[in-house]
Amino acid sequence: MKRFSLFVVTLATAASTFAYYGYSSRGDSGWATFLAIITIVGCVLQIILFFKIWGMTNNVKALKKDHFSENSFGSKAEMASYLRKNLMLGNMDNVKRILLQNFFDDVEHAYYILKTEGFSNEGKWVSIKEKNLQKSIKPYVDNLIKLYAKIGEEVPVYILRMETFDDYFGIFVEEDLKVDIENTQHG
Repeated sequence: MKRFSLFVVTLATAASTFAYYGYSSRGDSGWATFLAIITIVGCVLQIILFFKIWGMTNNVKALKKDHFSENSFGSKAEMASYLRKNLMLGNMDNVKRILLQNFFDDVEHAYYILKTEGFSNEGKWVSIKEKNLQKSIKPYVDNLIKLYAKIGEEVPVYILRMETFDDYFGIFVEEDLKVDIENTQHG
């Protein structure tokens, strides 16, 4: 670090001397030449920086696709390809995470579609939410069990216990995540 500081001081001294006295045979001011050189160097560095940042965006896209792209598959075929690659590489955590994320997305999408159905249930008027929370999610659970069996893993027990949308949405509710500060303070 000391050498670099000494180099910068020496370079600044030499540059200021050049700028003051000017070593130009054309009679131009030394400051004009000095500023022209600094401007050219700055422009070249800006161009280099532009291409480096452009190249880094491709790296970020690749990292994002590998690590954070559960919901960004363009199709089920892309997701299947991703799962195959990770399974062959032994990345079981990635495979399980994607399968679970797909299960969650399918259940929430199905519930969203159900919310658009009618209000009536056997002649009684009930809220859409109450009616639809009682519908079965067993096909989604069975599909997840089948997929986990393909990779030789077992489905988490809390998913095996799910039978309705109410079971899915009731795992954690907003009230579970609130902290009761009054009862935790020591008085």
